[in-house]
Amino acid sequence: MKKYLTICLTVAMALAMSLMSCNKKDDTPTTSNDYDVYTTTSTLVSAFSFKANTKIMAHLDSVKFTIDQDRGVIYNADSLPRGTRINALLVDLTCASSVASKEFIIKNGQLLGDTTITYNTSKSDSIDFTGDVTLRITSGDRLHVRDYKVKVNVHKQDVDTIMWNLSGRRDLPNLEYNLIASKTVTQGEKFLCLIDDNGDYILSQSEDPHSEEWSRTELSLPFIPQVNSFVATDNELFMLDINGQLFKSDDMGAHWTDCGLAWHSLIGTYENRVLGVVQEGGDFYHVEFADGNAEVGAKVPVNFPVEGMSPMVMASNEWTSMQQAMMMGGVRSDGNFINLVWGYDGYNWAPINNDAILPEMRDAVLFPYYTFVKRSSGATYDKRVTWMVMGGRLSDGTLNTTSYVSRNQGINWSVGELSIQMPDHMPAFYGAQVYAYVHTCNASTLMSYNPGHVTPATEWECPFIYLFGGYGSNGLPLNSVWEGVLSGLTFKPVF
Repeated sequence: MKKYLTICLTVAMALAMSLMSCNKKDDTPTTSNDYDVYTTTSTLVSAFSFKANTKIMAHLDSVKFTIDQDRGVIYNADSLPRGTRINALLVDLTCASSVASKEFIIKNGQLLGDTTITYNTSKSDSIDFTGDVTLRITSGDRLHVRDYKVKVNVHKQDVDTIMWNLSGRRDLPNLEYNLIASKTVTQGEKFLCLIDDNGDYILSQSEDPHSEEWSRTELSLPFIPQVNSFVATDNELFMLDINGQLFKSDDMGAHWTDCGLAWHSLIGTYENRVLGVVQEGGDFYHVEFADGNAEVGAKVPVNFPVEGMSPMVMASNEWTSMQQAMMMGGVRSDGNFINLVWGYDGYNWAPINNDAILPEMRDAVLFPYYTFVKRSSGATYDKRVTWMVMGGRLSDGTLNTTSYVSRNQGINWSVGELSIQMPDHMPAFYGAQVYAYVHTCNASTLMSYNPGHVTPATEWECPFIYLFGGYGSNGLPLNSVWEGVLSGLTFKPVF
């Protein structure tokens, strides 16, 4: 095999010498990005990086660059943080030692304007990457020239910001007169929004919470409902009347059946079971309804909420073999507010968080989403599953306006970064509902743009969050659906 390779190389060298002889008849350099035709010299760039400069950014020299030899493009797929100065950066690049010159040709730079910098003799000269930058490599025999477009990508927006655009706000669906109360739940892939419209009970449906078109059904109820108690299993709807009596419907609200037991509160649904609390005398007990029957269980612990808990949310995690449900806050049987996150595994309830960061509150929202966390070294971010708590009423009667986060499944909590706090144009709230929904984004629909990505996907999945209804600081219902998204999720990915 070695002999065969030697023969091949000898033939290749002879052919190369022949080609060089022919080329000497024409001294005009050839510019080409087809590096397969190059002869004894090479114009390929094999490595590109920034030199360290802590005044610009920590770990600047660790920024990774991709060299697309086919297309002649050098770029950083992971964009630099917003605001990074790129008008005076020193670079390190690696080429064959035999190249004649390495030039950075700058057009329309903010600092340097139109400038050409020869890298061979000016390695200490900084490059202005705010304009169009071409790296031109000339072969040692000066017969071949190769151009690379150098693109330094910088986020136009902070990657870790949750945006609640005012333009994305809309009214609750199918409200015509005067909103008294609302509750939005999910059933499979459907969103169900129940509103009390000045005494008329309207149930709206949509598979897309962003849609302007929701189907409308006016319900004829044989009872006066507690709209805020509205919940759904896969096949049925449930609600309490003003006396706590449980009613159900298996035909999307056309008919309702009395389930025969008065409940103090509904917690939520787990699989096809309805979970709640009943009161017998001065004591409170767990209760669940399934297969047409209600079963009263054990007495609730003293620190378990009997009302005012956040809507129960389903969650998968790496520590349990079964689906887990979670809820936060609420009011104990003695009337005191709590700051606990409770988890349910299908059989047992247990408190999850082991710190006191969360304030005592009721009627908050708890939901899973994402945040971007900057790595301790380098300029890149990691996307992390993040549980959030927003809104709610505090024990002193004021409304909570701070967003809290947990990145370990609700065990430990901290005050969220400023970039994920609620903006000033959103009102404080309690008693709302929050759901995530995945949209397909493309270049015409994305809300923010990460410039310069060279080979972006044309479409990608982007999870948005929707905040429905709730009540304001004056106790009046909020006629609003807010749309939020983590800015980094809207940036076009590179494949």
